[in-house]
Amino acid sequence: MTGCPSEETILAFVEDRLPSEQRAFAEAHLSRCDSCGPLLAAVAATWHAEGRLVEAVPPPRAFAPGEQVGPYVIVGHAGSGAMGDVYRARDGRLGRDVALKVLPPRFAQDPERLGRFRQEARAAGALSHPHLLTLFDVGTHEDVPYLVTEWLEGVTLRTQLMRGPMPLEQALRLGIQLSQGLAAAHARGVIHRDLKPANIFLCESGGARILDFGLARLTERIEDAALTQSGAVVGTAGYMAPEQIRGQGVDARADVFSLGAVLHEAVSGRAPFGGDSPVERMSAALRDEPAVLPGELGMVIARCLAKAPGDRFQSAQDLAFALESIAARGSPLAVRRRTLPRPALFAVAAAVPLCVAIGFLAFGDRQAAPVTQTVQASRPTYRPVTFRRGHVLNARFSADGHTLLYGAAWEGGRAELYSARTERPLSQPLGQHADVLAASSRGELAVLLEPRFFDADHGSGTLGLMPLAGGAPRAVLDGVLEADWGSGDGPLAVVRRVGDTFRLEQPPGTVRFESQGWISHARVSPDGARIAFLFHAHPKDDRGGVWVLEKDGPPRELSADWASTRGLAWAPDGREVWFTASRTGADSELFAVDLRGTLRPVDRIAGRMVLHDISHEGAVLVDHPVIRTGLAFGDAGAERDLAWSDSSFMTGLSRDGRTLIFAEGAEVEGPTYGAYLRTTDGAPPVRLGDGIPMALSPDGKQVLTVRYGEPMEFLLLPTGAGEPRPLSLAPVATVLSARWFPDGKRLLLRAHEEGRPARLWVFEPGAGAPRPITAEGTGFDTAISPDGARLAAVDAAGSLRLFSATGEAQGTVPGQFTDQWVVGWDASGAALYLRSVSLPVQVSRVDVKTGASTPHLTIPARGTPPGLISVMTLALSADGSTYAYSYNEALSRLFIVEGLAGARPGPASRAP
Repeated sequence: MTGCPSEETILAFVEDRLPSEQRAFAEAHLSRCDSCGPLLAAVAATWHAEGRLVEAVPPPRAFAPGEQVGPYVIVGHAGSGAMGDVYRARDGRLGRDVALKVLPPRFAQDPERLGRFRQEARAAGALSHPHLLTLFDVGTHEDVPYLVTEWLEGVTLRTQLMRGPMPLEQALRLGIQLSQGLAAAHARGVIHRDLKPANIFLCESGGARILDFGLARLTERIEDAALTQSGAVVGTAGYMAPEQIRGQGVDARADVFSLGAVLHEAVSGRAPFGGDSPVERMSAALRDEPAVLPGELGMVIARCLAKAPGDRFQSAQDLAFALESIAARGSPLAVRRRTLPRPALFAVAAAVPLCVAIGFLAFGDRQAAPVTQTVQASRPTYRPVTFRRGHVLNARFSADGHTLLYGAAWEGGRAELYSARTERPLSQPLGQHADVLAASSRGELAVLLEPRFFDADHGSGTLGLMPLAGGAPRAVLDGVLEADWGSGDGPLAVVRRVGDTFRLEQPPGTVRFESQGWISHARVSPDGARIAFLFHAHPKDDRGGVWVLEKDGPPRELSADWASTRGLAWAPDGREVWFTASRTGADSELFAVDLRGTLRPVDRIAGRMVLHDISHEGAVLVDHPVIRTGLAFGDAGAERDLAWSDSSFMTGLSRDGRTLIFAEGAEVEGPTYGAYLRTTDGAPPVRLGDGIPMALSPDGKQVLTVRYGEPMEFLLLPTGAGEPRPLSLAPVATVLSARWFPDGKRLLLRAHEEGRPARLWVFEPGAGAPRPITAEGTGFDTAISPDGARLAAVDAAGSLRLFSATGEAQGTVPGQFTDQWVVGWDASGAALYLRSVSLPVQVSRVDVKTGASTPHLTIPARGTPPGLISVMTLALSADGSTYAYSYNEALSRLFIVEGLAGARPGPASRAP
């Protein structure tokens, strides 16, 4: 900056302290200098945001304790910021405290600031994540806009750092939480642009929240661009990325820089870019390289603070993976993200998982298995295998343990088969649209050809066999979910789904065990004598236990009462079964159980872990996925995400397409889930009560809901004023789905009695027990015609069958509809809407008389994004113009873990 004014001169210019002749010189220079001009604009905007440039404005509108603001009662003033005042308020409707943020009147008269405030509401309302502040409501009181968020107990990170730097393990845990929160925001097109210690809240529960998306920019909304076209720079000196200081366009990498600055200060106790004034701090960010902190964490932070965006982590998700890898290699107990314990579901030690789809079957009390309390002292090493955006289906080691094979769907494409060498895991496609199931000692692969997914766990297709050395697969058996040989040359074991029944067969065709419960992750022991598998009592709920099937006799349970369990493999010596599971939340851990039922922990990391395989040398193959279940609404080709958290499962849409019901499975909901109602215009949802909403009445006034407990409860929840109405559905034990008849008096249930196949039932609340109308084994997903006189369903053979409302067969629609499901009838009753299973989902209108099929919709409307696995529930309005659906997505990261298999269990003790 030779020839440029000093930083003190620029600062004096901003503060209007320069003599007139010096000011004239400074103005002339700053107007033509490419370096000083943007810096001056940044300094002026920052000082203005920090309140250092005083405006002659009227005092802000203040609210007194006890004053009513909309439906909220002010409790007291909590604080002030550049974008508004914050009050603690009471929501008497739900009996909870909230934070009410209002925009001062002088801001409300400023179109730009009012636009920024409304932008904050849109940005925050589009986000839902445990580490982001939750928005409840927006409104206006006496021409003053306000928004309502959750009330948090704790302190800001700025307050915490006044006491000194954080311990490394605490800072690492904080970095993981914040990067995960930013990744969720960036996935929705929202950039924070003002991340700093004052905008980070440390909750008393141990979690962190990112506050104030008032400076966020919706990167995918062109109409908002006017808010950033004035050339003004928004952000806070010392935390802004260089490109942000210069007034250039910013993306998610600017938030990565800011988070790096925050973590640097959290670890060292000093901001990386110091100075007594904003201009000095911004100059330092443009010019200086902060000292690199020691250790792996220091290297990660240094990469975040790279001057050039291309030299940083390219996404917050990549940063999260890097931090989690450090956590995994460090002391697992010290860096694992803290989760709130959840109360018992059916026993004191069991809790609800964040499952991909919602389950409907209760579990009884069971005694906890023996467990050791020893975690090995050795530190395992995690080596990443995959680096692309998408979902890993299955992964296996070859028999020699030096090649790994996996199926994955990258960048929104179809599932494809890949291989890599363990010593240098660079993946190579094998040219097959397939997923790997097993690798034999003879060099043969069992693969799933063209796998189809209804959700993350239920992939089915045709079993194929192919040589590992190359060649086309040979189709063997349809309707297969899983297959395994073990490490020997014994017969192949397969899991198949026939109707509503899961079958474990060995060899194929010989049924060893079958159940209406979900059989998953079946693996043959190294000596071929046993088959271990996970058993889940309901096919859409991943709670369950570890079972083993010997050569003779029924299977027995080795470890029970897991809130969520997925992923299983045998230890190389065949003495233990290893699996990944959770007792109380979303963060799963790696466990081992021997054939006597003695359980021991093996490893845990921050976040989810899914075990895929163990090589004969003891290397472990695990996935570290980020999973989300959400819901979306579509109208005229445009889709809007309406998920409330990362586990929102839609269960119904009103006939006019204006209201939907969904179950919320986030951890804060407790063991019984949460039943919600939400309008499709994007207004905040209304929590109706505990449970899973199953059917919204035609008049929109009540919802059939199932609530977990002992015994299971069925209720009619009012959508407005009123009390819940308990129902008795005996002899029905499990309800799989429900629909109201158009008269609003009766319900069609897809349900079954205890231990019996599913069928269709008609139930009229208050008029006696449910009445079966079809034979057992005909529990198809069924739609009711607009006049309530006819039913339609696709059976297991692919025939589109018609029934009367009392269950009598009325023939079939011409044509074959294999792998399709009925979504609903059109308003005329002359046609049905059917959907495909595989992505992208194709919705067709089928004439009931002729069977002629006309394309209607493709979902998702804008193509398949990376990580999307399936479209689960889907509903259309009566006129077919609008729709809503639940989706399941996962972004995987596959790791080879070494240093685990040598650990042996310590002395057994009883689990607490």
